[in-house]
Amino acid sequence: MPGIRRPTRYLPALPAAAILLSLLSSCAAGLSLAVNPDGSGTLAVDARVPDAAAARLRSYASAGNPGSAAAAPLFDAAAVRRETARRGLAAVTVETSSPNRLRGSFSFRSLADLAADPELAGAGILRVESKAGVTSLSFRLSRDNARSLPLLFPGLGPDILEALSPPALDPYPVTAGEYREMLQALLGPAALAELEAAEIRVQVRTPGPVVRHAGGSVSDRTFTAVLRLLDVLMLEKPMEFSVAWN
Repeated sequence: MPGIRRPTRYLPALPAAAILLSLLSSCAAGLSLAVNPDGSGTLAVDARVPDAAAARLRSYASAGNPGSAAAAPLFDAAAVRRETARRGLAAVTVETSSPNRLRGSFSFRSLADLAADPELAGAGILRVESKAGVTSLSFRLSRDNARSLPLLFPGLGPDILEALSPPALDPYPVTAGEYREMLQALLGPAALAELEAAEIRVQVRTPGPVVRHAGGSVSDRTFTAVLRLLDVLMLEKPMEFSVAWN
């Protein structure tokens, strides 16, 4: 397509980005966090990659390893258990019911201790504070801390994460308009439409009444934040949400 600038550093990542949107948009609820009055709680995760997308994802992950199994699991359940345990999450169940799906349920003793994990705290992605009887949880993802994204995806192979590298991780990123043009040129208009419509849903069930929130909506005691995937890939501005409760 004449007039479209397509830096070669993005070419391997674009098809993989479409696969990532399939993974996230196929989940009815990406992450569901339930907090108890004493600060303990549970975290549920359900990720499923459609068969066609899974085949493409495996082709990228196995490009440098011709002996990889064609139906090898996309998610490493053992790595999920290991990495989550290292950060204070006890696995209740972690299962790959099919090679393309991971479901997990985890418990934690203290939400504050979970957020105080040195890597998470150092990146500034997740913060939990308690003051005057009010507990607040805040999430912030920007180009300043985008390099810590792998912390949020334990169990996904490093080769896959590298292939999924979005413009947000590049020091000299293209604009959103240029990225859309490249996606359409390489993947077609249908894939671009799916990418623009894809959303990541995060739910937080609070133990008490919500007293304030930002970047989402509240129904009863459940806060829901919806993040557009294209915005996450670009991070032209920070992605933020917060919720506080009594």
